[in-house]
Amino acid sequence: MNFTDLLNMPDGGEISKRTLFDLIQFSKVPGSAHWSGESSIINNTPQQGINWVGEIPALGGVLVKVRSGSYKHDGWVGAGRELYRYSLKARKGVISLAEKANRALLNQPDFGYPVLLYSEQKTNWIFEGVFGVNECTGEYVVLGRRAPASDFIDKPTQSFLEGGKKFVTHLVSERNTQVVRLLKANGSCLCEICQEDFQEKYGIQYIEAHHKIPVSNLESEAAVTMEDLALLCSNCHSAVHSYMRGGLQNYDEIKAVIIGALMSKT
Repeated sequence: MNFTDLLNMPDGGEISKRTLFDLIQFSKVPGSAHWSGESSIINNTPQQGINWVGEIPALGGVLVKVRSGSYKHDGWVGAGRELYRYSLKARKGVISLAEKANRALLNQPDFGYPVLLYSEQKTNWIFEGVFGVNECTGEYVVLGRRAPASDFIDKPTQSFLEGGKKFVTHLVSERNTQVVRLLKANGSCLCEICQEDFQEKYGIQYIEAHHKIPVSNLESEAAVTMEDLALLCSNCHSAVHSYMRGGLQNYDEIKAVIIGALMSKT
């Protein structure tokens, strides 16, 4: 078993505590039955209840395991089991947003990786589904349910709702991670700016999705299609955000500037 098997688990599926414990521990051991590469190592934290896959900030996912009554903020919001309030981790009663366990959650809206939520049932963990971070305060995050990525495969005209700011102590803009997954599933590893193909050059399937209109600029929910996203290599993606931080916001203009710079060096 590895992290991919967890992603493929149906909502309501059960996994024994021992099995998940072994997966977390032995995902770090090359050659073990649970080893599937460094990018799939499931990291531990001294505080119980949360693990992250890979290296912060661009994680493969986060595992959140909850027990009834463990923390004062934890629990479902409303009756629909669509939102779950989860307490940020503290050391000696003090919450640090720089703590790795907390950063794994706070970075989720920017990177779009899945948060897998499990609830305790005797000797098992019940998989509640795939979630993302909708809101954040200084003490907790609110996790919102996301549909499984498989629900959107082979639906290239599907649009998605994104944006819809929620104002709390900290502001986090909602991102629908499924549109990003769908784009990557139906696209290639070719960067649309530098034309570098990660899979061809490095032998790995890797590409990043850039929102041409920053989600944080959306004041209300808006339909987002795959055409609103750009597939970029990590270098070009970083360059785009550098130009954005410098004041240039239009993606097409930034793309033209970077392509011009690349061509001048050839």
